[in-house]
Amino acid sequence: MAEDKEPEDAGEAEDQEPDESEDAGQTESVDLSRFYASAFKPFHGYVWNQNAWIGKMLAESAAVRMRPVLPRIVVDSPLIRMTAFTENLRRQMAGLTGFNDMVRKALEPLTATYRPPQWHSVFASLGDVINRLYPENLRDVRPDLDDLEELLVEEGIPLMWVPGPQTVRALLDAPDAAARRRIIGRRWKGIVNDCEAVLEEVTHPDVQNARGFARDVARALRAGHTSAAQALAANLLDSLLQRHFDQAARVRLTKNDFKTTGVKFKFEDYKFKVACTFAPVWYAHAKYFPKNGDPIPRTFGRHPSAHGVSRTQYSRINAVYALMLVTSVIKFFDTELP
Repeated sequence: MAEDKEPEDAGEAEDQEPDESEDAGQTESVDLSRFYASAFKPFHGYVWNQNAWIGKMLAESAAVRMRPVLPRIVVDSPLIRMTAFTENLRRQMAGLTGFNDMVRKALEPLTATYRPPQWHSVFASLGDVINRLYPENLRDVRPDLDDLEELLVEEGIPLMWVPGPQTVRALLDAPDAAARRRIIGRRWKGIVNDCEAVLEEVTHPDVQNARGFARDVARALRAGHTSAAQALAANLLDSLLQRHFDQAARVRLTKNDFKTTGVKFKFEDYKFKVACTFAPVWYAHAKYFPKNGDPIPRTFGRHPSAHGVSRTQYSRINAVYALMLVTSVIKFFDTELP
């Protein structure tokens, strides 16, 4: 079949011989009721409680420290600036990036004469929170929420756990979606290596079967069987959602009516890891109805992979997207399942 004519790049990882060992068989499903309840709480829950505590502490500290020297009515007082800072703090915490630098800069007028040692522990604890939220491939890059939303929701590029940090950085620095697609095309071998490395670390017994099939996708890609790789990955994605989510959760994560309603995946409806992992899943489930004359999309989609088999939909780049997607979802369940 015709492939995207793009130069190849070995990417971040060296090519390795695939492991041909058999994976464990399918295990009994576990009780996921508590997991469902947790997954669909707003992802702000990771940060808002701590954010509220910090905001309250900052406001009280400013009020106590500044009250003796502030006039009763001052337009540009440190306390007023602190109130504005607290609101800015909420946005920055949602972005989860540059927070420490922002806090230090905003507090410069206050901390010039007042440097309590407890600030150091506050900054350290915020760094720990960010590290717990970001998977390893994003910790050094630390993209902000706007960048994440553009790539995950607008373009359906998986970024959780894969690809590696250098490729993530290149994708964030690229000027547009077409350039990002070319990057994935050039670095496909390295991205396959990244996916295999993440799958190698998957240990939860309830995703071992899926892990084995994902590794089959990687092996098929390496061998040049791109159509087989994409078809298997698309069906594996569907199987993962069927196995690990009830119908209501599954519909909520995959109902993509953007073409008709203009409603996009809403980050604020989910916890951070859920939002970042499943936004590209939502993107991949864009409605496609051949009977309505819908054109076959060039970007990877679960429905056109099943109902629009063609040279337009099936390509090496789309197979790489699909492998990245199932790898992210498998690793999510590996880390989150009880």
